[in-house]
Amino acid sequence: MQETFTDLCRREAQVWPQLKSGEPSPPSRLLQPDEQLIDVLERRLGRARAERALRDAGNELGLPEGDLTSLVCAAYSLLKIRFQADEVSRLLSWQDFERLAGALLRSSGYAVRQNVYLRRPRAQIDVVAAGPFLTLAVDCKHYRREQGPSSLERAALAQLRRSALLRKDSGGLRPIASVILSMSEPEGKFVRGVAVVPVRTFRSFLNSLDSFDGLLELR
Repeated sequence: MQETFTDLCRREAQVWPQLKSGEPSPPSRLLQPDEQLIDVLERRLGRARAERALRDAGNELGLPEGDLTSLVCAAYSLLKIRFQADEVSRLLSWQDFERLAGALLRSSGYAVRQNVYLRRPRAQIDVVAAGPFLTLAVDCKHYRREQGPSSLERAALAQLRRSALLRKDSGGLRPIASVILSMSEPEGKFVRGVAVVPVRTFRSFLNSLDSFDGLLELR
């Protein structure tokens, strides 16, 4: 049976090397979340391929060399090789997930604002990304598992309302497309004109926005 990420972490935490005398040594230092993710990546790919995967992920995220071992980069590397999204999400906080979304958008040429608060009525949008002709209002869903149709429809309608408020607040200078970015949803899904995109294919989605004309509802 294939060893899961949780199994790996549990085994890492419980290993007590035995001394020749037979006396147990003190427990080893528990790995930090970023170290745990990189450890899993190396176990899956081998060290050389894992380093290439981190470098490729860092290039997509526009990260400097010193950030290639960051939690965000390691998590994105695992998601890109289709490692279990629910396992990665255990160590990737919702704040880190929003940072990952922002990094992907910036590296695709968007001007990004995060945690945008609107007034009258009050609303909050996780990420607002302005391109040359279109603004994206992104709702980052830190779901561990794929959501059912009713849950996605509620989330889509709520995001459309927030997008309409954002356009009114910004003076209606450019149309706004609504996006739900998730850890695990299948690609190519649109709900009520809202794109539901898994983070591992978000960069591809951004590069192909023109092909979704007619599927995205603009506010």
